[in-house]
Amino acid sequence: MAQPAALGRGPGTRLLVAGLLLGALIRAVLLPVPGSPDVGSWKVWTFEGAADATGLYGVGGSPPERRRLAWNGIEGTTEYPPLGLYQLALVGRAYFRIDSAYRDSSLLTALVKTPGLAAEALLVVALLTIGGRLFGAGLARWAALAIWLNPAVIVNGAALGYLDAQMAVPAALALLAALFGWPVVAGALIAAAILTKAQAVFVLPVIAFAVLFRDRARAIAALTSLCIGGLAMTTVIVLPIALRGALPNMLNAMSRLAAHDMLSGNAMNAWWIVTWIVRAIAAAPELGAFTAWTMPVKILQNSRFMEVGYPDAKSIGTALVLAAVAWGLWRTRRGAAPAAWALVGGWTVFAYAMLGAQVHENHLYLAVPMFLLAAALAPEYRGVFWAVSWTTALNMYFFYGLGDGRPPLGGRSWTGIDVTVVGAFVNLALLGWVTRKVAAATAGRLPLTQPPRSPA
Repeated sequence: MAQPAALGRGPGTRLLVAGLLLGALIRAVLLPVPGSPDVGSWKVWTFEGAADATGLYGVGGSPPERRRLAWNGIEGTTEYPPLGLYQLALVGRAYFRIDSAYRDSSLLTALVKTPGLAAEALLVVALLTIGGRLFGAGLARWAALAIWLNPAVIVNGAALGYLDAQMAVPAALALLAALFGWPVVAGALIAAAILTKAQAVFVLPVIAFAVLFRDRARAIAALTSLCIGGLAMTTVIVLPIALRGALPNMLNAMSRLAAHDMLSGNAMNAWWIVTWIVRAIAAAPELGAFTAWTMPVKILQNSRFMEVGYPDAKSIGTALVLAAVAWGLWRTRRGAAPAAWALVGGWTVFAYAMLGAQVHENHLYLAVPMFLLAAALAPEYRGVFWAVSWTTALNMYFFYGLGDGRPPLGGRSWTGIDVTVVGAFVNLALLGWVTRKVAAATAGRLPLTQPPRSPA
């Protein structure tokens, strides 16, 4: 159905071009910035992957070998899925052509960030082309600028150099494909997302439900097509590793993804509040109550948490996340409007980031493009999109600023209690607000802008 004119208006061509140029300029300035501490690991993977992209996990062995990777005094292993590693291996090959000695440099830093930049640009192009035909040119232009100038996207990628965009963009496009009747494409894209970073698995059930309920008469055929697309993409990505004899090594490495020993990995969520409370109670007798409750909070190991008599945070967090995802799917059991599916997709990621243990400061990023689609399909969700965008950006900024040597302005103590703890309380309140939006959307109590017909 056609959209109301008031919802179809958006930035004009001049404003669109100016915004795209501004976003490009910001990225050009930030790309050489050292980034988060993780960038050092990414550089190791580019160096080792340039020569042996399929052997980064190790090859063979009984038990499977766990390969040690090293470069420039940095050593470690990798637990990431293979598609992200392939991308970094290509970066390594490119840099070897520039500097055969493979010296550390701002250029290498910038190149490490380019796969994420390419993913961001791909999403902008998709919004301006396919998106324009799906939900109108005006809303498509708004969505393109909203993601290109988004604080979370800029801080995560251009400044800190995380790998989230390479995962989040195909996941968002997978949901879009599912909503408009392209299940094979949706399956291939969500498989690519999961095989880049595992967090994309939290939107897989929503994509599957969207495919299942879009056309009930062809539900089984559509779900089968989704699986075929996912299996085909998985085969293409994993087959080179399997032929190398390194598949057991890859599976062994990826099994350690959920083995991090912490309540919260700097994520401003429920477990960060628990970390603050437990540390303050333990420190108060020695440091005094005021110092204990206002000092900067540090990561608390789950093993230590259990040693002093508390329950297993990982088990509790996992149960809470599974319950939240099940609730979100249950709300859509009779189907939903396109905007509601996108809203639920973002909400499942939000619930994971707020309730799960071992969540890191950048893991909420995936919710941003999901809520972007919801806001483009139904502009009444723009508040949700911008609120989650800003809290995602601030979570990363409060811990790492704009990269090594560029700490956050004002530090973390200007609020008295660590500002990240304040942020955690705000985030939980925000989760409650978005949960109410989801409940209303899936009950049909909010007006939902329906997109025009599929461009297929």
